[in-house]
Amino acid sequence: MDIDISAFFDEVNHDILLHLISQKVTDHEVLSLIRKYLKTGIMLDGEVECRHKGVPQGSPVSPLLANIYLDKLDKELEKRGLSFCRYADDVAIFVSSERSAQRVLESISLWLVKHLNLRVNQNKSGAGRPWDGQYLGFRITEEAEIVIAPKSIARYQEKVRKCWDARQSLTSKQLIKQWRQYSIGWWSYFKIATEPWNIKRLEGWTRRHMRKCFWLRWHNKKGRLNALRRLGATPRQQETASSSRGAWRIAKSPTLHKVLSNATLRRYGLFAPSELTTA
Repeated sequence: MDIDISAFFDEVNHDILLHLISQKVTDHEVLSLIRKYLKTGIMLDGEVECRHKGVPQGSPVSPLLANIYLDKLDKELEKRGLSFCRYADDVAIFVSSERSAQRVLESISLWLVKHLNLRVNQNKSGAGRPWDGQYLGFRITEEAEIVIAPKSIARYQEKVRKCWDARQSLTSKQLIKQWRQYSIGWWSYFKIATEPWNIKRLEGWTRRHMRKCFWLRWHNKKGRLNALRRLGATPRQQETASSSRGAWRIAKSPTLHKVLSNATLRRYGLFAPSELTTA
């Protein structure tokens, strides 16, 4: 069961939050500072509007305050003996049947209103089997394996196309740096998947986009011929420079697979994300 809290960061009740903090923090100056932070105004139409609820987003303190606020929910779920996972305001609860899920969803929705002044977005919350949905970019399969969710894979593919768009006004070194920054960060998050098969099968597709990008950036027959020579292409392979085939087809050609082999790409730091474990 997925629970989506409506506009959570905008709806945090200041009095409830400060009361929860005061149970652990007794320094009045610290509490006063937190209160001032919470009351920080919002600039709207050139005027400062006072904030009466919610936590300012974009600060490292906000996620901490959010966790303090929802710790009470964690304790309530533990008291009920429910299996759950929560990351900020994203909550997944695991029960044995759809009927149980609907009952828990209704009960927790009422509890959130009563104790934390929060409302559940019924349109975005609901029950289903784990392998039909996703949580934080992951999906649990029927075999209890953790895989990267299809939507996360689709966003990865979109990013690959963007990173390896030959029309960018970046040098080759900047292209490589851009890709490494993205792929290292992406894999650092998703490498906990116990079965990353759906990203491993995209390794070749990712490298094909890299080869396509370089081919296009060599511009024309002369530029491509010079590049192929620099990369050690044989006279027969150099004939590819005159090819009229499209860049996507050329990227899969034996010539580009030879001169821009997997090993060559890796030598320049161009790893597919799932290769980074051995990089």
